[in-house]
Amino acid sequence: MKTGTIFVLLAFIVMGLEVAWAQGSLVKGRQRPGFCPEVPKGTMGICVELCSGDDSCPEGAKCCSNGCGHVCKTAVFRKVGSGGRGKAGLDSY
Repeated sequence: MKTGTIFVLLAFIVMGLEVAWAQGSLVKGRQRPGFCPEVPKGTMGICVELCSGDDSCPEGAKCCSNGCGHVCKTAVFRKVGSGGRGKAGLDSY
């Protein structure tokens, strides 16, 4: 094979790996279904960041504000037809 052909093949392989990595990163950052429980007005939780997104919490939990920091909390699900939309404007699950 010619050297130019090898470089072109390597370029396609590298581009394919970059696309696969980028798609994997997008999936990882997705939010889990459900909503964070509401923080009662005037409540102040611990001011520490114990999670950095839903994917850093155990299954069935979401990374939620506690009034100061963020902690993993069990997701809340609303029945469709009882308001139907969460704070972020997402449909209920």
